[in-house]
Amino acid sequence: MLRKQFKAMTLTAKFKKDIGTLRAAANQEIFLDVKHPKLYKKLVRYYQKEINLTGEDPDADYNAIMECVSEDLASVEV
Repeated sequence: MLRKQFKAMTLTAKFKKDIGTLRAAANQEIFLDVKHPKLYKKLVRYYQKEINLTGEDPDADYNAIMECVSEDLASVEV
């Protein structure tokens, strides 16, 4: 998936208080759109310019966003 890598604010900086929830969602322990719909909507807005979200297939959109979250979280883990 092609993504722009330059953001004004990183995922971990923008969603600092929700990192545990994002990790759980990235590890498929919870479904973010069901358990935390407001946070999911914020993530959609955060990634909408980076990836193509059609809105026609919610599962594909969710998977694309969670893939981005996983990549962003993996890039900051040591």
